[in-house]
Amino acid sequence: MDQGFSRRTLLKAMGISAGMAVLPTWSHSAFSAEPAPAKGGVLRAAFTGSGSDSVNVLQATNSNIDYVRARLIWDSLAETDNGKMVWRLMESAEPNADRTRWAIKVRQGVTFSDGRTLTARDVFFSLRTWHSQPGSQGGWLKPLDIAASRVQDEQTLLLQLTRPVGSFDLLLAQSIFIFPENTQDFSAAGGSGPFTLHHWTPDKSVLHARGDYWDAANGGPWLDGIELYAIGETTARLNGLKAGQFDYAGGMSLLTVRAEQQNPALKLWQSAQNEMSSLAMSMNLSKAPFNRPEVAEALKYAIDREAMVRAVTMGLGEVGNDALGAGQPWFNDDLPVRGYDPDRAKAILHKAGLSEVIAAIRTSDYEYGTAESATLLLRQAKAGGFSFSLNRLPAADYYSDFGALLNAPLQTNLYRPMPLPVALPFYYGSAAPWPFTGPASPQLDKLIAAMQAAHGEELRGRVADVQQWLWQQGGDAIFARLPSVAVSSPQVFGVQAAGFFDYPLLRNAWLARP
Repeated sequence: MDQGFSRRTLLKAMGISAGMAVLPTWSHSAFSAEPAPAKGGVLRAAFTGSGSDSVNVLQATNSNIDYVRARLIWDSLAETDNGKMVWRLMESAEPNADRTRWAIKVRQGVTFSDGRTLTARDVFFSLRTWHSQPGSQGGWLKPLDIAASRVQDEQTLLLQLTRPVGSFDLLLAQSIFIFPENTQDFSAAGGSGPFTLHHWTPDKSVLHARGDYWDAANGGPWLDGIELYAIGETTARLNGLKAGQFDYAGGMSLLTVRAEQQNPALKLWQSAQNEMSSLAMSMNLSKAPFNRPEVAEALKYAIDREAMVRAVTMGLGEVGNDALGAGQPWFNDDLPVRGYDPDRAKAILHKAGLSEVIAAIRTSDYEYGTAESATLLLRQAKAGGFSFSLNRLPAADYYSDFGALLNAPLQTNLYRPMPLPVALPFYYGSAAPWPFTGPASPQLDKLIAAMQAAHGEELRGRVADVQQWLWQQGGDAIFARLPSVAVSSPQVFGVQAAGFFDYPLLRNAWLARP
């Protein structure tokens, strides 16, 4: 193991507690003088869109704006808050002794927008549909054996798995949106959420509040309606907010924090420490030159992580230690941080018979920090024996070519926060739907299988085993963590992350009277 220092030691040296955000977190709960919620009004919110935006529920995670809209129209089975379950359309999820079968209790008293009552049949139909789809939800439901699962009664599902999964309830909490049984047109699928879609174009969505929302007793919807605008440029979203065109704008750059933090006409919202995203250089270990373990190891020492934090995250982020999920209860805090050591990187390459490694970095400015870090790496890695060039793609194209995405030898990546028992098998292992670092080894597959079978206290140790292997042999050089930032008028309250800061939950948002 590298004789570096642990992430906990580094944060302490930088004056940052491992359990708190680097800067104050602007959130619904952070305003002590917050007035009581007010009924009425229309919230105008701007988010990033893409060329593949759609109102089809099965494509609900194609872009930020699609995701935000989906969380308003459809309810999910559950949500997570700091790793803990928040029950929504299911009231409980209980495994059998060996965690190969889960009993799901469906909430009573829920109605869809067309008046139909939610039953276990709707949930089963939705799960079966999602299971057959490519993409995120289909990946999360991969362990589900649909043919062996069944509806036991109107409120109970028995879900059979193909292997033991002790955290299957967390998988069900990852935006598995529920729609009515026998839905044929998924672009017009009914939802049980607090809003209905009144009008849609690729640039604008108009949603109206439901007066019969099942969860109104817990607050919301307070608003009469929400208008969502797809605005690709960060500057355009910020300027639109300042001009009074929008009330809330997501996906701000960290420059916004520096430039606007003293502006009394704006309210800044920042993700908590456990909701930071992770910046990485993802090396596909099946593609040259990174199919040689020495090259992957050398690159991890050729990245100046502290310089990345200063320059790319404006000092608002944290140094990464080549592991996802910092701040989560399962995270392995004892993994060392690799220091910037270009001489060591060169020595590793030299021992492997390599005088120089030439490669292109696939990148884009779709997310803040990716193109910026790639540009900075060109200079940093040169001293370590790497000669890189940039393959910079338009933002709208970066995620549209799945073949290129999963076969690029080297690319920038921004990993959104997910619970580690969900994230690790999602990105790593032979069954991973998004294996950016290439095919897995049999050893890693065994570690992931043991982690997935674990439950309760055992789970944290199994996660640590997987993270240890990835730290030593994985293809992700996770060098920095950065907060997400949004901005709003001072009248906006009640916006919640509920596990996804960049696709916020506007269910309980409201506008104070000017």
